[in-house]
Amino acid sequence: MSGFDPKIRKAASDAQTAAAHPAYSVFVEANAGSGKTRVLVDRVVNILLSGVDPARILCVTYTKAAAAEMKSRLFDRLGRWSVASDEELSNSLQSHHIREDDRDALSRARRLFALALETPGGLKIQTIHAFCESLLRRFPLESGAVPGFETLEESEARLLFEKARRDVLLDADPVLIDTLLEMSGPDSVDTILRWANANRFSLGETLERMGSPEAMREALCARFDVPPGLDVPAAQAAIWAEAPKARLSAAADALEDLGKPTDANRAVILRKALAEQSPVNALVRYFGVFFTAGGTGSRAKSLATAGVKKDAPHVVALLEEEADRLEQARDQLNALRVIEASGAALRLALPFLSALEDHRHHRRALDFDDLIVLAGNLLKPENAFAGWVGYKLDGQLAHALIDEAQDTSPRQWDMIRGLTAEFFAGEGAREEPRSLFVVGDEKQSIYSFQGADPAGFVAEGARLQHLSDEADLPFRRPGLDVSFRSCKEVLTAVDQAFSDYTGDAPEKKFVAPDHPRAFSIYQNHRAARIETPGCVELWPAVPRPEMVEPKSIFDPVDADAKGSARDILAKSLAMEIRAMLDRGDAVWQEGEGGSFTQRPVEPRDIAILVWRRTGGFFEEMIRQLKLAGVPVAGADRMVLRDQTVVKDLLALGRFGLTASDDLALAELLKSPFFDPDDGGQPVIDDAALTDLAQERPTRDRGGLWRALLKTEDARFVEARNALKSFRDQADIQGLYALYAGFLNAVSASGETRWARIFARLGEEARDPAEEFLSRALAFERERGGGLARFIAEMAADEMPVKRELATDRNEVQIMTVHASKGLERPVIILPDTTRSPLSGKSSPLFADPDAGLIWSPRKGEDPAEVARRRERAQSALLAEHERLLYVALTRARDRLIVCGWMQGAGKGSVSEDSWHARLTRLWGGEGWSAFEPESLALESDADRALRFGSAPSPLGSAQGPASSGFARPDWLEAPLPDESDILRPVNPSSLFAKPDRDPAVYSPLGDGGAYRYRRGELIHKLLETLPALQPDKRSIAAERFLAVQSGLDDDQRLQIASETMAILTHPEFAPLFGPDSQAEVSLSGRAPGLPAGVFVRGQVDRLVQTQTEVLVIDYKTNRPPPDRVEDVPEVYLGQMAAYRALLGV
Repeated sequence: MSGFDPKIRKAASDAQTAAAHPAYSVFVEANAGSGKTRVLVDRVVNILLSGVDPARILCVTYTKAAAAEMKSRLFDRLGRWSVASDEELSNSLQSHHIREDDRDALSRARRLFALALETPGGLKIQTIHAFCESLLRRFPLESGAVPGFETLEESEARLLFEKARRDVLLDADPVLIDTLLEMSGPDSVDTILRWANANRFSLGETLERMGSPEAMREALCARFDVPPGLDVPAAQAAIWAEAPKARLSAAADALEDLGKPTDANRAVILRKALAEQSPVNALVRYFGVFFTAGGTGSRAKSLATAGVKKDAPHVVALLEEEADRLEQARDQLNALRVIEASGAALRLALPFLSALEDHRHHRRALDFDDLIVLAGNLLKPENAFAGWVGYKLDGQLAHALIDEAQDTSPRQWDMIRGLTAEFFAGEGAREEPRSLFVVGDEKQSIYSFQGADPAGFVAEGARLQHLSDEADLPFRRPGLDVSFRSCKEVLTAVDQAFSDYTGDAPEKKFVAPDHPRAFSIYQNHRAARIETPGCVELWPAVPRPEMVEPKSIFDPVDADAKGSARDILAKSLAMEIRAMLDRGDAVWQEGEGGSFTQRPVEPRDIAILVWRRTGGFFEEMIRQLKLAGVPVAGADRMVLRDQTVVKDLLALGRFGLTASDDLALAELLKSPFFDPDDGGQPVIDDAALTDLAQERPTRDRGGLWRALLKTEDARFVEARNALKSFRDQADIQGLYALYAGFLNAVSASGETRWARIFARLGEEARDPAEEFLSRALAFERERGGGLARFIAEMAADEMPVKRELATDRNEVQIMTVHASKGLERPVIILPDTTRSPLSGKSSPLFADPDAGLIWSPRKGEDPAEVARRRERAQSALLAEHERLLYVALTRARDRLIVCGWMQGAGKGSVSEDSWHARLTRLWGGEGWSAFEPESLALESDADRALRFGSAPSPLGSAQGPASSGFARPDWLEAPLPDESDILRPVNPSSLFAKPDRDPAVYSPLGDGGAYRYRRGELIHKLLETLPALQPDKRSIAAERFLAVQSGLDDDQRLQIASETMAILTHPEFAPLFGPDSQAEVSLSGRAPGLPAGVFVRGQVDRLVQTQTEVLVIDYKTNRPPPDRVEDVPEVYLGQMAAYRALLGV
């Protein structure tokens, strides 16, 4: 019977139970799929069952999705316990070390759900950034954070980066910019600024410690053992001065007389160097004698032929001696160039960071990195406030749980250590049970670009072990090696892929000993699933086709050649997925009690994971799946301006601004906007557009629009009317209303343009289109609108937008391996496997604790110290690439397909550092068999694919897409009613104001009406506040209030007080100031009878609500007050009428 192996399941359960015991601090290394989330939830439940206040538990993870999943599982369990029968609850509690007859425990377990819900602020299960933010908001002064700070999203941080970049480039010395461009080309400035932004804290700390950029430069000179005052020309002159010129001249004669043509050529170069007047030019030529590539390459293998070595050994000895000296000299010159380049980079980076900090301070904003750094600094022992903060936190934290700890950066570890220091030291370790739980997997540390440090994770385990031993505290380090996710075939293949780490790799598949270590220890997997067979397939890399069709003259100039290896693979995979769905290939589904049953595969069961989004495969794969009729979710991250629907909307905006833009108009006419949703040939096809183009006037601009206005061709009627309306509305509508109105309008064939977009581009066009409308609305609200500026900024915006892909849609998902962390699917396909992680340009910038940064723009001119750093960086990159492979392989539950396409010239090749090369070396042998994928054309038997396990059984196609449980309402596809301009907020008093009325004119001898307004303000204030006092105290309070008001004489004070008290004491007005009255009540909204397109926003002076009526009172202090309603100013009547309308009277 299919299910879980009882023995393995019990062993895994025992390990999980040990890890979840709250009496121990625990450091867990967990393989993928081993149930670490369950262990986390079990441990939190155990802590709660022991009677710990939920507010004293902190659970930190690294993504919002992981935090939400953990909360969901926890509350689901506690919720079920709260309503379970005694028998059900007793059975559940046995796994938490609770006896069946413990009635108190049952009662306590039932209360946990309510207790967790009622905890102030809720259970602290949150991301590390959210925790740091809460910590900084609690201790803003101690941490140095701006009180009331704003947390920047990624897009907002990018905007501040661009502003600081603009500021620093406008103010920068042009000579400096020219120097940087000369050193490393047009990308040098942005490379330096991006690096500086990512390393701004270390740069700032170095500057603060060293004191000045000059001191940092001196430290760099010391690093390279170069005198601080030396520069490149001076060093070159000194190197040439040390050359034994007389001996070299004699050596040139000997080379010419005794040697062969190679020696004669070397002699010619040597004589030219000796003849140079300039030491710099002489040295350049001189290097050509000893080094390849004209003096810039490696050292020549031989400096003389055999004849010279035999007849003139003293010449060879001289040349070898000089080569040794020049190797050291060249390294010194390269070091000086790096020092010069680093200084120039620093002169750009430091002002940029200053400008960036100014923008952040002006916004009162912190980004995610700020949160981590400031929180870590707050808890460091050297912080003057650390003791106080620790004291405040110490009594509020008893148990900390750290999830995904392999992704923790050194700064994050600093924060965690400061937070839990008292757990292992002094009385804090003894007063009450406290625990730290850390779980992670070194093999899944793939976020080095965010500071993740797998070596630090391993070291932290050893540190916690030492601290616990020193404090004599219980500590455990269980390993979770049992996978409940994947079938045995997948897990066996995964272990075989990394068998060189366990010593199990066959000799013929030997891996070089200098191979970078991706893991300190590799823990093999044990499969819990039994009798649920799956399979792993390794397809040969698709070669580049020999014959490539010539490009059409109508193809875009940047289009890939048709039939490229990349496109062939994408098409083959689309055909394979289509065949899987048509056959109904079996996948396993877990049911109640851990039993498994087979069902036909559905699109939602398949995920395609790529290494990078770049290279075009991502988009081509989506295109091929659509052509094959396979539902696909689209990209998980997108640059908005690059999306097809957004390109069409931008073209619409450009045409709205300039009718003479023929390109924009042509794009619009070919867009889905004017393509009826009937599945037939587009109304405006290439032939129709060609006909229209031939009707363009030739003597003036705007020809295509004029042709469209004049044509009688029925195919263009709808487009002409819609575009004319759009242009007419562009000058009077807001951005959002303009675009939303166009998309929601009902077309000539009866459907909205939204429906046409989805018919042509698919459902995945919804997210970018809606994001575009959201940007339009935000731009209008925050920037005041402006179609031209909006279009320009949208077209220039390169910031990627993250898409939260719906998990309930029955669609194939395509994403990067990084984005797939935490995901699992029955079928995983890895197509992007043949590239080397070193294929891109390596970073030329390195952090230095004393110099701040080291910049070596040209790899070929690296001094030895920089070359070693670059080599270490590349080794780290290779190691992370292998960990990324582990993450990719372990996403699969039942079936794993690995494939790829060849790179480079000719038929192409597979990089030796690639995933495909590693798997080709290590996969094979017992259990593997050759086969031919039906969807992939193979050139020879040698290129046959390999399969481990058996092919899935065909069960017949699933009957239609699985329902998400959501019935689409009728209004979902119905056109929305026309929307007016964005509502304009107005005050009620301005509704009937006459803007063309001449302003009041006051006598130049008077006060301009100042006292009149001052009197009104004071009476309003008194009538607002005095009713809250006892009647006998109002008069005294009024006198005291007026006594401190400046600009009034005693008569004026007395007059204001008397008038106010006369109103308050008048019997007729007494109910207006009674207990049923309220002061300064806001009334706002829209109502029938009010002008269209406005949102009335007012505040009434007094509102009285009784059982029979609502009174609205607004004070007016005009002198003299009118006796008749007819004499009341129209603006006042309008104001009161607006209030009446808002109240619905």
